[in-house]
Amino acid sequence: MARRKIVQHRILDLSATLFVIVLIATLRSALFPVGDEAIANIATPVGSLLQSLQQRIPTLSIFVWGVLLMFAGLDAGRYGPKFSLYPAYTLMAIPVFGIVAGAVMVSGEYLLSAAAMMLMLLGTKYLLRCIMRTDSYNDLSLAMLCYGTLPLLFAPAALLYAALPVLVLVVRSTWRDWVVSVASLLFPLLSVSYWSWCAGNGFLSTGKQLYTSMLTPSEFGFFSTLNIVGIALLGIIIVMVLCAVSLIISDRHSLKVKSRAVMKYNAFMLLVTLAMFFMPSCTPTLFAIVATPVAILTPLIFVRMGMGFTESLYRFLLLAAAANMVVMCL
Repeated sequence: MARRKIVQHRILDLSATLFVIVLIATLRSALFPVGDEAIANIATPVGSLLQSLQQRIPTLSIFVWGVLLMFAGLDAGRYGPKFSLYPAYTLMAIPVFGIVAGAVMVSGEYLLSAAAMMLMLLGTKYLLRCIMRTDSYNDLSLAMLCYGTLPLLFAPAALLYAALPVLVLVVRSTWRDWVVSVASLLFPLLSVSYWSWCAGNGFLSTGKQLYTSMLTPSEFGFFSTLNIVGIALLGIIIVMVLCAVSLIISDRHSLKVKSRAVMKYNAFMLLVTLAMFFMPSCTPTLFAIVATPVAILTPLIFVRMGMGFTESLYRFLLLAAAANMVVMCL
């Protein structure tokens, strides 16, 4: 019963925790931005439009970011019970998502970060629905359309164009699935390229711009911005992810076949998103993207590991998140 106390935290408690995280993170980033949080994302075909829009409605952009972060955290928490991903009922993805996306570091470009966050979240949602329920090309296509649009906002995400044709083989092994995935993944890029060509530019100009943007340095210094508390917070998140991955590898009988495929896919997706940190064009927007695979993976530890360990880890996570946001205000 004590173990289920962690796994089955009441949704009101978790939602309240998420609300407090979102409120403090949003106000802190707006009133007390630190270090490289103010660095602009490298211009991309669609991202530039959102950057221009934020300049016109800066206050509303902050509000939109906060609302969408709250929605995204609650929505991510539903995936486990909705798709029966874990051996037991848990909503722990709710606070984990909010902490990763908002408590470590927040980009000052709120609209772009919010859009990138939602594209990653919706892409994962459609893929989960395809694997766990519908086995539908429609859901597979929608997932890849979301993933394919992401690089048009956030330049480092162009890695997805190379990684996803391989990653999709983890969960969908037929040639038809692969063709649908690749075609849907490239459709947003080809559509923008066609629009650019109609406007009088070269058809390849969009791809060239995206390639140039991906390799353009953003001057984002990851560890130069983090304080010692932020590093400790990241350390706790890394421990949780490593524990979850170790369970996926070692505890083969606790997960259903489809759930195991979902976990393997998200583990590989996490590796791809982490690789984006090493791209020259990386900015704090990446934390909003990384939140999805982390929030899908980590709830597994709360239903498969000892109650004492997971409860202590969760409390340390909340404490480190709160302390980091306070320290960043000083």
